[in-house]
Amino acid sequence: MKTTRHLFLTFVACSMILLSACSDENGPQTPNGTVPDKVVEAFYSQYPDASNVSWEVTDEYAVASFSIDETRATESGKNKAWYRLSDASWSMSDIDIPYALLPQAVKTSFEQSEYAQSPWRLDNEVDVIYRHGYDEVIYVIEVEKNENGKETEVDLYYTADGILVNTVIDAEKDNDHSDMLPGAKPSTITEWLNQNFPGARIVDIDDEDGGIEVDFIYEGIKHEALFTVGQEWIYTKAEYELRHIDLVEPVVMEALRASEHYTSDRNIDDIDRYTTATGEDFYCFELETRFDDDIEVYISITGEVLQGRPSWGNGAAVDSDIEEFIAGKYPGAVIVEKDNDDGYIEVEIRHDGIEKEVVFNGRHEWICTKWEISRRVMPEEVMNAIVNAGYSASQIDDDDIDVIETADGITYEVEIETHGDDIKLIIVNGVVEHVIRD
Repeated sequence: MKTTRHLFLTFVACSMILLSACSDENGPQTPNGTVPDKVVEAFYSQYPDASNVSWEVTDEYAVASFSIDETRATESGKNKAWYRLSDASWSMSDIDIPYALLPQAVKTSFEQSEYAQSPWRLDNEVDVIYRHGYDEVIYVIEVEKNENGKETEVDLYYTADGILVNTVIDAEKDNDHSDMLPGAKPSTITEWLNQNFPGARIVDIDDEDGGIEVDFIYEGIKHEALFTVGQEWIYTKAEYELRHIDLVEPVVMEALRASEHYTSDRNIDDIDRYTTATGEDFYCFELETRFDDDIEVYISITGEVLQGRPSWGNGAAVDSDIEEFIAGKYPGAVIVEKDNDDGYIEVEIRHDGIEKEVVFNGRHEWICTKWEISRRVMPEEVMNAIVNAGYSASQIDDDDIDVIETADGITYEVEIETHGDDIKLIIVNGVVEHVIRD
């Protein structure tokens, strides 16, 4: 009997020890796994006053949602912090603050933008993104508008000194910005930046199958550099604003102002300066046209107006879901470049010998595809629609026939030259649906 009782007590004691050991290694339980105690300890060491804490495990991270009084956020638990499960190291935090607590430079930059004006409405809470290995703090301001029954949301990404580094239209609802989780900074690329842009501030590194894209700030201007997956430099793009126009070579501005598409400096939307590994250095000017749309004008740094984008190489760092969509919809297409324009993701492709622009929103949903055609390949039903509207083939501006493909079908936009005002015909299913006058 004593032996049996002794064995029982020994079993209980061992069980208590095992339970204690397990509790030292295992923290909160989540549907996708257990949060290690060392992660919980790291979190409370960083945020000792956190409350309303909940956890989730996703991929290689344990993610804490929590409240902290100093942010004065209106909703509890909206702050998030990511820790690696492997070693409990902190990777990123997304902290909500009221708009009033923004750095003055950010508020000034935003309030001078179109998004601070009606019909845009400001969300009073701002996301502040802190990332391990990045000195650059990013402030994300959210705005929205409702026009003609359509709701549009835009996220604006600013550095602390008020430089707008990204614009995203219709991002995911309750976006936690997990796409900004920091990865390793390739040493070859870091050395290249230090050599060519000493003192540059890295904003983001996007490592995709098509290449490695690095966004950085240099001398107050946002730059984008693209490298191959082997870290060989392909090109650098400097994104000038209109206030930087004095940096453009005089011979380039002279060529631009002589262009048929130029009306005034105020109608210059974007100025991008490309420096390429092949030596095809050029500018891309995006100009507002008389029909309130945009046209791109390419000019070499020597002042030569170019017929379209130079063929200086292919490739772009695009997300896998976008790449898969393009491969499925446009078989054999070659991705030339990715760009962000007014919040949309624009991917330039070469498909069936034609340069096309495939447009996505912030949720990576396909919006449309645009390309240009000449009069000789225009479908017969489109030509018939033009004739039925009272115009002749000779009046068609062969340089301005645009094709726009959406989920609803294909639209043709054709400019007609008249003795009076020029007009643009919007043709859908062989019928002129709209006439836009200059």
